[in-house]
Amino acid sequence: MTAAAACFSTGGVFVRHLPALEAQQIVFWRSLFAGAFILGVLGLWHGRTLPARVRAAGWPGFTSACFLAATFFFFLFSISRTSVANASALMSTGPLFLAVAAWAFLGERPRGGTWLAIAAALAGTGLMFSEGLGTGQMLGNLLALGVPAAFTVNYVVLRRAPAATDPTVAALLAALIAVLAAAPLIWPPAISARDLAVVAALGIVQIGCGLVLMTRAYHRLSASELGLVSLAEPVLAPLWVWLAIGERPGPAALAGGALVLAAVFLNQLLAFRAGARSSR
Repeated sequence: MTAAAACFSTGGVFVRHLPALEAQQIVFWRSLFAGAFILGVLGLWHGRTLPARVRAAGWPGFTSACFLAATFFFFLFSISRTSVANASALMSTGPLFLAVAAWAFLGERPRGGTWLAIAAALAGTGLMFSEGLGTGQMLGNLLALGVPAAFTVNYVVLRRAPAATDPTVAALLAALIAVLAAAPLIWPPAISARDLAVVAALGIVQIGCGLVLMTRAYHRLSASELGLVSLAEPVLAPLWVWLAIGERPGPAALAGGALVLAAVFLNQLLAFRAGARSSR
């Protein structure tokens, strides 16, 4: 999940290099390349049994895919209508969405320490983006909140789905749904060779690799742990921009990032220790 968050965090760098494309164009091309990558991975894993795996996903897999595809649109349309800092701060509420939904629908009772870690991590993320919160617009803010809300529904549906429902197959369906939904908005598709290369890397690295890694973590982490580790994304995103473009985070961003990483690390350390004690 940490590796998945690292992949997801590269989105800002790639999008910064696509100034000529509108949000719906990026959704279309990014989802197209991500879907092709995930299809290739699933083909290597399952070979001729892949069509049966897709059919086995059924309605739970399709429902999950619809909400996951919605996050693609929410993310790109939100950062086109509000600041990246605003969107990142609002999307970092994901752990709260996940923890509350898992408590309500999956019977997962987070440890007391996990609630404290979530609070500390959210405080750190808020510190990181505190200077940008005053410049956002209402529509962009609401769209940004749609990302953790839709992702939470996707996660709960997959956790309650039959064992035959493969989360990676659901990710493939999400990419296909996003392509089909965005196609009427940009048809006929036109893109320069340079932008095509950038958006191909965006689709393969950020979404393709990120989704494959994340779906492997779904059934290995609790909802609260998944949400906490995913907070590495808003911590790493400004780091990549700093290294690639030279935009250095300010003192508040650096202090907030340190607080988030400390909360994630300490929570995982306590979880591992608790697991070791129970196994003994």
